[in-house]
Amino acid sequence: MKRILLVSFYIILTSGVKSQEFSAKKLLAMLSETTLKRESRLTGKKYHAAGIESLGDTIIKTFQYQPKMRSRKKTADSVGRKVVISSLKETFTLTYQTTLKEEYTGIIESLKKDSFHCEYEKDTTVIPTSYLYQHEDYTADAAAINQDGITWYSITFFKKELSTSRDVHFAEDLLQFTSHEYLLYYFGEKNVKKDVYYFSKNDIVKCSVLFINTSRQVIFVWKDGLNRRKLDNMLIGGAHKLKSQEGYDKFTAENDWRLKSGVHSGMPLFELRTINEGNFSFCGGNAPNPGLIYAESKGKIDFINTDIILGCMNCTDDKFLATEKMYADKAMEDGRILFVLTIVLYPTVTGLFD
Repeated sequence: MKRILLVSFYIILTSGVKSQEFSAKKLLAMLSETTLKRESRLTGKKYHAAGIESLGDTIIKTFQYQPKMRSRKKTADSVGRKVVISSLKETFTLTYQTTLKEEYTGIIESLKKDSFHCEYEKDTTVIPTSYLYQHEDYTADAAAINQDGITWYSITFFKKELSTSRDVHFAEDLLQFTSHEYLLYYFGEKNVKKDVYYFSKNDIVKCSVLFINTSRQVIFVWKDGLNRRKLDNMLIGGAHKLKSQEGYDKFTAENDWRLKSGVHSGMPLFELRTINEGNFSFCGGNAPNPGLIYAESKGKIDFINTDIILGCMNCTDDKFLATEKMYADKAMEDGRILFVLTIVLYPTVTGLFD
């Protein structure tokens, strides 16, 4: 009789402990909940506010699991658990931390069953600080962290809020796609390709190409090449050195993507000058980057966060090749046939996971 009672007590105790864990599905669901509902859920699971701090513009709020005491010396559950919510403007991440490794690996296995993937997970040549699992507009960043001699198994969840198809009209609208996975989720697998970009022989980076070899081609260059995320810059128009295009000598002079200002690849210099409502300078043949419009150029166009590179059909003469700095008005006066060759966009605002 005593053995039956002891077994029953163990089942009740362990089920109570288990109820304090959060499954992968519940953690992902909390990303879409209101702050009130999310914090109410945490309180119901015996997670209590343990502090709030500011790190620049980011607000970090920590909730720590505090079980009821069984006695003065022992608690009902010795496993440490935390939920950390980091908020930046309208975006936030939710981090679940536990000292129980089995709980951590269980969440990861559950994510993988729901199609989350990490392509270098089993690659022994890669030793990352964390493993990023991605699926559609969700990411889960998993890592083991040592704090004061205690190993915390941590998973940070994030949900990217992407525009609807009706909202993507201009080239700038593409800057929200800060990972290869987001591009796949939004535009479909047949329209997005993994590739490698050659800046030079020794400067090679991973990239993704949207609508490759079409008049809508856009190249996304990643800062985090391992996970193909964190947008470095975006290239529209022109001929580029892609691994997939080795031996491919065709490129479309005009690109269908336009900036909100109306600027597009293939636009004649005269139209660009008209939109800018002012003269501007650009690199001549004796400059490191011939055709690049100088960032300090004034006018209606943002030349600081947007690089515009000009192409030329009659700029092989000695005068052009010896000139370091040229001006649009003088170039047109001299009969130069210049046009917008390539547009390079840079992200101006980054979120918590971009």
